[in-house]
Amino acid sequence: MKTLTILPLAALAGVFLFTPQTLNAQSSVFDTNNIISDFELVDYNSMSQAAIQRFLESHGSYLSNHSFVDYAGVVRPASEIIYNTAQQYSINPKLILTMLQKEQSLIENRSPSQHALDWATGYALCDSCSSSDPNLQDFIGVGRQIDYLGKIMRKYYENPFLYNFQPGKQTIVDLFYSITPRNQATANLYNYTPHYSGNFNFWKIWNRYWSRSYPDGTLLTSPNTSTVYLIQFGRKRPIVSYLVLLSRFDTSKIITVEQPDLDQFEDGPEIRFANYALLRNENGDIFLTVDDSLRRIVSMDVFRRIGFNMEEVVQVDSSELVNFNFGEPITLASVYPTGALLQNKETGGVYFVDDTIKHPIHSRELMTAKFPGRKLLQVAPDVLDQYETGGPVIFDDGELIKSDSSSAVYVIASGLRRPFISGEVFERLGYKWDNVIITSDKVVNLHPLGDSIN
Repeated sequence: MKTLTILPLAALAGVFLFTPQTLNAQSSVFDTNNIISDFELVDYNSMSQAAIQRFLESHGSYLSNHSFVDYAGVVRPASEIIYNTAQQYSINPKLILTMLQKEQSLIENRSPSQHALDWATGYALCDSCSSSDPNLQDFIGVGRQIDYLGKIMRKYYENPFLYNFQPGKQTIVDLFYSITPRNQATANLYNYTPHYSGNFNFWKIWNRYWSRSYPDGTLLTSPNTSTVYLIQFGRKRPIVSYLVLLSRFDTSKIITVEQPDLDQFEDGPEIRFANYALLRNENGDIFLTVDDSLRRIVSMDVFRRIGFNMEEVVQVDSSELVNFNFGEPITLASVYPTGALLQNKETGGVYFVDDTIKHPIHSRELMTAKFPGRKLLQVAPDVLDQYETGGPVIFDDGELIKSDSSSAVYVIASGLRRPFISGEVFERLGYKWDNVIITSDKVVNLHPLGDSIN
């Protein structure tokens, strides 16, 4: 905890102030006015004592295997002190753990100094204070420090107008940073540490420890919105209507998250059109949408011969098409402009044929997941011989898969299979076991191994 003199705004006339926008230019995601939500501040049941203990152990913390005197003089394990404090003051234990790392690196330090243990959460250790000051000795010790942190966070929360930082009130810190907290949780953090750098460090640690990061292909929503978003290229893309959602995605795979988990993603372009929609721009060009690609139909003769209907065409402005890639044009040679599933009558082999290329499909469950509702057409081998053989079909991003010979579960992201480190992580992220597709080792191994999901 650090304290300093807060200068009135009038004393800073003529001084350039860093607003949240200029700060975001420096750190892209850090919002000085909204560090964590009020819900995250008071979510005191977010971790059990056992979960706190596992967290400490997973980071090799000195606190994981040591006990300390708590505020009442009882010797207890650090995890129990943290849990009890969270319960007593209705403060998130994740905040306590983050503060222990921010102030004295006690989460990741295997051999902390006595000074670090004495001032575990930085409570009462101000910028101009001496740690040897006799008036501060009652605050020393891991147990007391954690208790005082919980107590003061609760006081800030219940008495917002008694302290300098308040929601909606502009205050200057470090001479030139303009802070106007948008919620009480952010005001709490500035009242505890009235410095830009200290709160930036808190935010970095908080996000490293607690932000739930979702890979490309994930469908997310939150209780605060009716919109469903596709995570793609690290951004969230709003799907503009339920019909568009149904045309491209499986609604059973939507994960509901808290708003901060959604807010961590930058906004991406809207997904405005259904798959295989026919779009016509102001120049009269007609395109077929195929996922995120546009395929131009080269002529009205081709349009009619393929069997498209002008009543299905939607008039759009070219500006609505800028986020699409351009695929191969559709010509008279495009026998299957939307693709087709063809099965060799003699061998039983199944392929997805896209124009002049056939892509082998190595399992029934892959075919069902990739092409739901598609009709399988049986053809003679010589029909398939007309097409060049391309790469095998793989699962779409966002699919959950496992091998029939292993317990490992993966999510597909950018074509890679990313393993979950545990069932607990799988469930905490909101994934559903019913959505896991069991397939063969051969199909699993079509997807190169990526980083684990932890």
